[in-house]
Amino acid sequence: MRETMIVLALAATLKACVPVCANMQTRCNGPYVELCDKQGQWQRVMTCDDVAGGDEPWVCCESQIGDDGGAGHTCLPESECGGGER
Repeated sequence: MRETMIVLALAATLKACVPVCANMQTRCNGPYVELCDKQGQWQRVMTCDDVAGGDEPWVCCESQIGDDGGAGHTCLPESECGGGER
């Protein structure tokens, strides 16, 4: 039994150390915009529910970031989301 507990504890520790995303990658997680940190873990950077402006709700969606055509995720009015990832 003791050996099983040690193995489970080690497995949980290793899982926490394994990167789950690439540095600077973005994604939507419900109303949140998340950014992958240097350790490969998702960090919340923006909550679309807190963005105010206009007559419609703001949602997290994929959008073009910058002039180089790169894609990322940000909060936009729902009508501007363009049917992309949410």
